Parts: sequence; C-alpha cells; structure tokens
Amino acid sequence: MAWTTSRRALMRRCMAAGATAAVTGSFAGAAPAGDAPADAAPRDAYTNYFGDLHNHNQVGYAQGSLERTYEIARNHLDFFAFTPHAYWPDIGTYDGKIEHKWLNGFHVAKARWPEVVDLARTYDAPGTFVTILGYERHHTAEGDYHVLYPDLEGDYALIEGLADLQAFAKKRGCLLVPHHPANRLGHRGIDITKLDPAVSPVLEMFSEWGCAEHDRAPQPYKRHTEAARWTRNTLQYYLAQGHRLGVIASTDDHLGCPGGYREGLAVVKATDLTRPALFDALRRRRCYAVTGDRIDLDFYLNGSIMGGELPFAPRRTIQVGVRGWDVIDRVEVVRNGRVVHRDFPVDREPGGGRWAQPVVLRFEYGWGPWPALGWGGTADWDFTIEVQGGRIEAVQPCFAPGPLDEGRRDKVVSRSAEAVHVQSFTALKQQVDDYSQKAVVLRVAGGPQTRVTVACTQPTACSLTQTFAQLADSNEMLFTRAFPWESAMLHRLVFAANWETAFTFEDEGDGAADDWYYVRVVQANEQMAWSSPVWVNARGPYGSPPNKDKPRG
Repeated sequence: MAWTTSRRALMRRCMAAGATAAVTGSFAGAAPAGDAPADAAPRDAYTNYFGDLHNHNQVGYAQGSLERTYEIARNHLDFFAFTPHAYWPDIGTYDGKIEHKWLNGFHVAKARWPEVVDLARTYDAPGTFVTILGYERHHTAEGDYHVLYPDLEGDYALIEGLADLQAFAKKRGCLLVPHHPANRLGHRGIDITKLDPAVSPVLEMFSEWGCAEHDRAPQPYKRHTEAARWTRNTLQYYLAQGHRLGVIASTDDHLGCPGGYREGLAVVKATDLTRPALFDALRRRRCYAVTGDRIDLDFYLNGSIMGGELPFAPRRTIQVGVRGWDVIDRVEVVRNGRVVHRDFPVDREPGGGRWAQPVVLRFEYGWGPWPALGWGGTADWDFTIEVQGGRIEAVQPCFAPGPLDEGRRDKVVSRSAEAVHVQSFTALKQQVDDYSQKAVVLRVAGGPQTRVTVACTQPTACSLTQTFAQLADSNEMLFTRAFPWESAMLHRLVFAANWETAFTFEDEGDGAADDWYYVRVVQANEQMAWSSPVWVNARGPYGSPPNKDKPRG
C-alpha cells in the first residue's frame, strides 16, 4: 500500500496549490454558526479537502463490502464517513411487507458496528486520510439525518426523539446532517422548524438523489420512490425564511463506492487534515458542495469567508476565485435568490500567452457495447498517460461508482511529473444517468510541441499520440478494437483563461432586511459547485430571526 500514501500526499499538494490562488490578502473575522468563536485565520491558512460524509454498503441494506468501501475512499479522498442505515423511529407497515428490508438492514448494521469501528480506526491516518464514524436516522415526519462523531470512540446511540438526539449531539460534539431535504414534509423531507443549527450547521444539498438548491435547479430528484423536489424544502426557500445553513454534497451512494463521480463531494476549508479541524470548519460553515469535479472555490464578502455573518454594511465587496477542471461556463453571485453578477470564462479568448499557464487535459474512457445489444461485459483498463516536453502538475481521478465488483478497483497506481499509470474498469450498468465512462484529468505545463501518449495494455494493446497543438484544435479518439468494443477520447485542451477565473464585484444594500449571498459555478461538462452563503445582517446588532411562523402547507 506504499503507493497509496504517495498518492494521497501528491493529491493534497495539488489541491493545496489551487486552494487560494485566485484571491489573496487578509480578512476580518466573521460571526460563525452556533457558539463557535470568530474565524480570524489568514486566507492562506486553509486547504480545500475533498471527501464523502454519507455513504452506504452491505452493513445495512445497501451493497458492497465494508473493506472495499474503505479501500476506495482511501485511494482518492481526503476524508470519509461510512454512515450505515441504523434506525427509523416512525417506520410504517407497507405493501408487500417491504419494511422488513429496512428492519433487517438495521439489525445487520447494529451487529456489525464493532467491525465498522475497527476499520475506521485501522484506516485513520490524520494528515493523509481521516475517517469519521457515523450512521443514519430515517424519519418519515422529521426527515433523514446522519450523525457524525468527532472521535472514534464507537458510540451507537439510537436515540429516537429528535430533540433528545440534538441534546445528545451537543453533549458529545456530534454533527447532525440533514440530507435529501427536498422531499415533501411528511415524506422523509426535513422539518425545518425542528432543525437546530447548533448541531446542524450544514445541509447536504446535493447527492445521487439530485440537487436541492431550488425546485427548478439542474439535477432533479428522479431516482427514488418519493416524488420530486418540494419548493418549501429547498435551500433557497430555507434561506429566504431566515434560516442560516452552510452547504455540502456527499454521494449517499448505495453501492459502497465513496466519492463516486457525479454523485457529490463535500469540500471543507480546514487548517489541516484532522477530525478537529474538519469539524471546526463544518461548524463555521467554511465548506461547499461539488457534484464531481474537484473545483476550487474561494468566496469572500467584505473579507469574510463563506459561512460568515456580518453586521450591516451598505457596501459589499465580493471576491471570487475559481479553478476548475473543464471550461467554466459561468460563475454566478446569487443574492437573496437572484443572480446579481455573472462571469463567463467560456467567452474568453486564450490569446497569445495561452501556453504560459498549465492546460487541462482530460482522458475519458469506457464507451462500449450497448446493453440493449445483449452482449459485452465489464472491461478492464490498464493504461499510462505519458507527457513528453511538458510537466504534469496536478491529477484528478473521475471514478464513477459502478459497476459493483468486489474483485476490481479503480486506482491511480503511480504518478510523476511525466506520467500517470491507471488501472480501472468500466461497464454500462449500475451507473449514474447511464454514464459508463470514467476519466483522469491532468493539469500540464507545456507548449504546442508537447506530446501526450496514452498507451493501453488492457482492454487491448493500443495507443494514441497527439501533440498539444493538435489537441488545441480537436479532440481525438482511441479505439481499442473494432466496433462495437471499447473506446476512449483525449478531450480538446482547456486553457487557463477558460478553466480559472477571479473577479471582484461591488454590491450595495439598504439594510431593510438580512441579505444572503452565495456563489454558483457551472462548467461546460455540467459539473457544478456551490459555496456556503455569507450573510449581511439588517440594520441592528443581530439581524432578523428565522421566519418559523411562515405557513408550511
């Protein structure tokens, strides 16, 4: 496992290098959620750590082994919480006695909890990979939460009443994270009137369920039994009521695949990679959500980092920095639910200095036999991407969750400044939205004569070589063998003018009511990011209280 430690260290350095590149300087402290002290660290004190705080496997009623889950997480994430389905206080009696599926899963989770604790302790390596213990509480009337523990002591407190659970969480230092909130109230959607921000400072706004930003946002709820998104249980509706919540994403994957591409990741801006630092950042809402690509996002308002609360100020200086992994279509500043500023990196002409900064190079693989044809299967991939006349500066794996296979793993075996070696597998089954493709994305410093070669030993011996000049003009395909078997593609290069941006925007407010701002990022490949909000209070010392008397319907 020596390569794993090297892999994690290299990824951390890559992410750290991009975490604050677009916005520099110092900032004033911000009033955080709950009773946490003001956040007064300098901007360069934070690194963006990418992880999954909500994931399932066969310890419960999902699929995939426990050991496999931790192996996958350690291979490509900074932190991970396995959250087995644990209990459902108000479970009903349903057609076909289907409730027994859940009840049996709860028994399995309880019986195997000691194994979960042991593996979390075994895999925990602060500074390299952090494990977090937790489990999930279903509730038809109050909505679903997962409980996250600040240590690895191994409590398994299945407290039925939400108020009692919240009191327990305060005493133990736990976080309660509401997820798939946009289900309708009474159908496992969150009862926001019972949410306690002291223990629930953040909302899981995106997962494999879809996006709960608002009821017309991209990525609708479409994969589960409950109906689509209810307007009153979306992030923008909550914020308009006066509730103050940060945002994260996590997969809620049921194939035991943490960090599955397109299913969501939590990004935490922490001082170091330890549980205390991660929990501190989450409590302060110093965090954001991404759908898959590990977009670096910085957002400050009058010097306050995302998640902060500020006293009234008529003038608001908003600073945004974004480093993506594809063409950035747009970056939007949202105020009180309306876009007040848009930046369009997609429209920028890279110009004569285009080679002065690294380019983004994506190798996507896994097109193959269509299942409707009744043939094909799982393809194993073993390939090396070699760069000549250039330097690999960063690597991002994009490993989709399916298909479930206990004997196979997606992994970056090794990497250097000249080459990346990957072993993987693909099949068009058990995939999010029928994407069989996976990818590896590089940031490469080079020039028009730089050459990139993809050399495969599996599924067949084949190769593709292109210069950067060629890839600046057009993408190119790699066919592993004749139709209808597997194929791959080197995407067209993305220049820095299109994959990163930074801007300052000035706004004003009259202080008649609280104002809330957040940033939304949309890449050309449909990958997205959302910052936690910053609040500017109305005139007066505290701003307006949440409107908990608004009719719920």
